[in-house]
Amino acid sequence: MPELAEVELARRIWEPGKGQEIIAVESHPKTRVYRDTPARDIQGHLVGKTMVDSRTHGKRLIFGFADSLSGSSPRTSVTYLEVHLGMSGRLFLADPEHHPDKHDHFVLRTKSISLVYSDYRQFGRVYLHPPDTKPWDALPVEVLHTRFTLAYLRRLTARRKGTSLKALLLDQSIFPGIGNWMADEISWRLYRYPGTALRELDLAAIRQVSRQVCRGALRHIADKNSPRDGTRGFSPGSYVEQVPPSCWLFQHRWKAGGSCPRCHSTLQRGTIATRTTAWCPYCQPKT
Repeated sequence: MPELAEVELARRIWEPGKGQEIIAVESHPKTRVYRDTPARDIQGHLVGKTMVDSRTHGKRLIFGFADSLSGSSPRTSVTYLEVHLGMSGRLFLADPEHHPDKHDHFVLRTKSISLVYSDYRQFGRVYLHPPDTKPWDALPVEVLHTRFTLAYLRRLTARRKGTSLKALLLDQSIFPGIGNWMADEISWRLYRYPGTALRELDLAAIRQVSRQVCRGALRHIADKNSPRDGTRGFSPGSYVEQVPPSCWLFQHRWKAGGSCPRCHSTLQRGTIATRTTAWCPYCQPKT
């Protein structure tokens, strides 16, 4: 599943739609991606509206639509569409006459482009929030937000002392946007085995390193890859052209026989917090 930086890159792919009026919405209404909002309801709310906002929150993509470009005004009604990419979803741009294939379950057409959501496994979803609601207000504080303080983190984890480091980092109610590879990266930078219980860890260090990895991921993935490659988009499991450098664990954790970029020991792999996990047995000993 795409993580924080990959979701931000996907948002930028649809960014050219901002300021454009939606003249048609096409869908495959019986697919699972509409399990939260029927396709006909999305069509009824978005046709004739203009995209006025786009943002991410963790692994969520949120796009705002209003009657005019004045949608940024607090007096204007804005309807927010949320998209989850799931395991195989991707966003891309196409020409206005794009003919959807069998996996293009959702297409927003404007006069100049088509905004396409494709998902061959249908684990993602597309749904509407009630008009005039700001969905991010009810979501957890993002890792890079100023309110993600040590006091905030201590309050959320006060009763989770037995939780493993990996499980804690994967908890989207605490670390929104951090997924499997980022959790392994943070654990490796902390020199701690991913299965270590929280009671044995320094919460201040976890906060500091998680913010470092989030910033670095955005820089190396979202900023260094072109969102203009609309026909390609981002497809989980087939990573973008520019990835974090070889001094990160990222480039080594996928490879059979991969070695630690710090000490060159052969990485170990196992299942921790139900996820395939890579760690260095020398830098991150279990004891």
